[in-house]
Amino acid sequence: MQVVVPKKLRDLVLKTAHGDVAGHFGVNKTYLRILEHFYWPKIKRDVSAFIKSCHICQIAGKQNEKIKPAPLQPIQPVEAPFHYLVIDCVGPLPPSKSGNAYLFTVMCQMTRYPAAYPMRSITTKSIFKALSHFISYFGIPKIVQSDRGSNFMSKAFSEALKKLQVKHNISSAYHPQSQGVLECCHASLKSLLKAYSLELKGGWEEGLPWLMLAARGVVQESTGFSPNELVFGHKVRDQMSVLMGDLDPSEQPGDVADYVSGFRRKLFLAWKMAISNLTAAQKKMKRRFDSKAEMRVFSPGDRVLALLPIPGSPFEAQFSGPNTIKRIASDTDYLLATPDRRRSTQLCHVNLLKPYYDRGCERAVALAAKGVPSLQVADEEDVVAPDEAVLLGRLDNSRQLAELDKSLSHLGSERSEEIKSIIFFFIHLQIVLYWSVGTRH
Repeated sequence: MQVVVPKKLRDLVLKTAHGDVAGHFGVNKTYLRILEHFYWPKIKRDVSAFIKSCHICQIAGKQNEKIKPAPLQPIQPVEAPFHYLVIDCVGPLPPSKSGNAYLFTVMCQMTRYPAAYPMRSITTKSIFKALSHFISYFGIPKIVQSDRGSNFMSKAFSEALKKLQVKHNISSAYHPQSQGVLECCHASLKSLLKAYSLELKGGWEEGLPWLMLAARGVVQESTGFSPNELVFGHKVRDQMSVLMGDLDPSEQPGDVADYVSGFRRKLFLAWKMAISNLTAAQKKMKRRFDSKAEMRVFSPGDRVLALLPIPGSPFEAQFSGPNTIKRIASDTDYLLATPDRRRSTQLCHVNLLKPYYDRGCERAVALAAKGVPSLQVADEEDVVAPDEAVLLGRLDNSRQLAELDKSLSHLGSERSEEIKSIIFFFIHLQIVLYWSVGTRH
């Protein structure tokens, strides 16, 4: 027998079948568990909406849950070298002989020319000192991009850039892809430093200059040139050149004026080709990336969950919230209100956000009606819903209960209400007994 559950008791059935110690299973398992003993119209839609708006399931997420990334937004190449710099910090590393445990890294966005400065600490003062050293060689940039580290977000760093009339672009929190060009350099640099230390038994700081020489001489797939060629207009003499002997005498300059003129022409042509190659590489990457991407848009006032590090465990993250979107910062960045964290607001990339569904909200019900899959903890493998015709064949008693008012219409209203209260009390008692002691009917 299946009991038709009145509206006022449906939340009790749903909560008992899904929440608390019921395992927070997905839609199909919860639906079949309820349908074994209870029924009401549009029951599966209600189960889907209930699970979609379950706070625990939304926070925990589904096993191996992946949020589809937003379409790629490449940084447009600038027209001149060292006008756009990307900066970051690496560490802590094993302390060197001189006590340095960090690296401050700088990269030109156009030429991919990298620089790395060993440091004992990465305070604002020490970072700007190293950046000033870089600027003294290559000139004042127009834009400097960094992450949201406290050393880059300090008032002193901001004021120092303003004095130089440098725009400060800040990437969104906990989204290293925004610093992708430099993150790739970091990965290669760490690998090279480790290999150097193992092979030559030397400290990483002693090997750093030679590794940077090698890195600057490698042709970049995105530009088609090495950083040295785009900065100096020719290949520099490195270890391979030493092995091969001196440069071909035919390449030595003759007349200085002719050499300078030819040099400038070659360098300008190399820059144009590098920008063209970089643009083509970005378009190719965007096509490949966007094939699995999904544009998601939020509005101020929307409630979302954000994938943020767990306080006290910076290398672990989980969804937290719900948080309210205060402002749209860009096509992919949103400013969230985060009153429960150290900072009252947080700039987050859309790839770290997912919508939050309040219990009973119209959006959750609408999505459930469309059959949109919900985010749940347990998987739904090997769950096959039985034939609806078989299930409907067991609903004779349920139909009688659904038409209870009609069946009792020959009685007086007082007597009818008394009988209905007894029946509903029995239904409530049956629900409680079934889920608390596992009684089967």
